[in-house]
Amino acid sequence: MSNLTVEAGRSSAYFSESRKKGASKFVLGLALLVYALMTCVPFYFLTVRTLIPTSKSSQFHWYPPHVDDFDMEATYGGIAVNFNLNLNKFKEAIGITGYISPHTTFNEIADKHLISKEKIMNYMNPYMRFNGWLVVLKDDRFIRSVISTVLLVSSSIVVGGFFGIMTGFGLAGLRRKWKTSIYNLYLMQVIIPPMMIMVPTFIIISNYLNLYDSYFSLFLLNIKGGALSTMVFTSYISTIPVDLKESVEIDGGSKLSYFIHIVLPLMKVPFASFTAISLPLFWNNLLDGLLYLKPEKYTLTPLISNLQGTFSTNFQAVFSGLALSLIPILLIYLLFQDLFVKSALSGAVKG
Repeated sequence: MSNLTVEAGRSSAYFSESRKKGASKFVLGLALLVYALMTCVPFYFLTVRTLIPTSKSSQFHWYPPHVDDFDMEATYGGIAVNFNLNLNKFKEAIGITGYISPHTTFNEIADKHLISKEKIMNYMNPYMRFNGWLVVLKDDRFIRSVISTVLLVSSSIVVGGFFGIMTGFGLAGLRRKWKTSIYNLYLMQVIIPPMMIMVPTFIIISNYLNLYDSYFSLFLLNIKGGALSTMVFTSYISTIPVDLKESVEIDGGSKLSYFIHIVLPLMKVPFASFTAISLPLFWNNLLDGLLYLKPEKYTLTPLISNLQGTFSTNFQAVFSGLALSLIPILLIYLLFQDLFVKSALSGAVKG
């Protein structure tokens, strides 16, 4: 009888503990779900903003509002300015040639050129809802800007990361005073405001290197030695066991062999940390693009900022450009999320 009582007590304690663990997992999962939904809120409202006409952009909307059909009494010049309408493509699609006064209404255009109003409305109605997307996607500069930005950022991360690995390899351990001094010089970049060196940097790149309006100028600025890459790779390389280096030396290998066959293969995790931090910085670099490039060569972020006109701003196009600019960087983080997680957890678990 006593044995049955003990077994019953153990079973009761086991099920009680299981219920506690189940409840804890449920609460944790619910909290993570709420947090995940909260992180999606900015992306949702950004998407909504891409579908809100500029005339209603000053109002808050939980979802895309109703949009009226195109008003044929609108003036040709007003629509061209407010919608960033490509007038040459509009004339070609409608079948119009010659000059059109900016004060002419679309009804007058239809009557003068004997064009059905439905044809004009069918062309313009998509602009009422998807003006931002159409303006950005139909702009020939956008595709060129995306390609140039992808190539610039990817090459900057690869080359800058490789230079950072070599710097960390040279400074790892900080066993000499001169190594510590050089390491501290790299760290000084953190406390020097970028605005203090903006003018001399511009003079050097434009006047002495003749790299104004060249993507190579941005590439040089991205791959220059910095505190981030130096700290990440130096600290990680310092944790590599000395036994690995000694084993290479015993086998007759050189420092180059040790660097290529031992150090480089172990750099996946710190390189992921370097990429996770540097990627948004390089991708969203606005100031350097405006300083060193002409509008015809703008990278993605300066191009989006250039959508703001002198007399009016097409906010729908600006938000659409921002949404499109996020897609490549989100894809990169989703594709390499496992590596980024490993880099974030590096050193958190001992052994």
